[in-house]
Amino acid sequence: MENERFSRIVIGSLGVVVNSNKEVLFIKQRNGPYAGNWLLPGGGIEYGETALNAAKREVMEETGIKVEGGEFVATYEMIGEWKAGKYHILMVTFLFRSDLPIPPNFKGHNVDGIVWTNPMKIALHPTDMMILRDSGLSAFSNREIELALKDASITMNSYK
Repeated sequence: MENERFSRIVIGSLGVVVNSNKEVLFIKQRNGPYAGNWLLPGGGIEYGETALNAAKREVMEETGIKVEGGEFVATYEMIGEWKAGKYHILMVTFLFRSDLPIPPNFKGHNVDGIVWTNPMKIALHPTDMMILRDSGLSAFSNREIELALKDASITMNSYK
């Protein structure tokens, strides 16, 4: 089923959630091209759903945290290859602010872990380096991001 999903361009929405301590909400992805990595919460947009509402829903489904508002950051395009073949993803990204805790014993959808942490204290996936920089939450240079993406064999573009 995953192979079929990634046989076409996947269009999704992603939430960058930051709290007043400048910690960011991350999930450990269970499936998909970036499985096993700590990522920002997000996933596919359902038919008839706005990108903003999809980001809010994905944050809730994956972390148990309800977010409000949302500020557009950018749309990101990621192209790469994984064990199931090639993938091409478009992610519409929004910034949210929340101080809500992760609900105790919450089991997120397609998630093996949830954490609030300083982004510099976690093994960041290369795609998140660009997203966090564009969200104003890290100071990665273009060169650092380019090298990390190249090492992971990912082509990534940002459209603002």
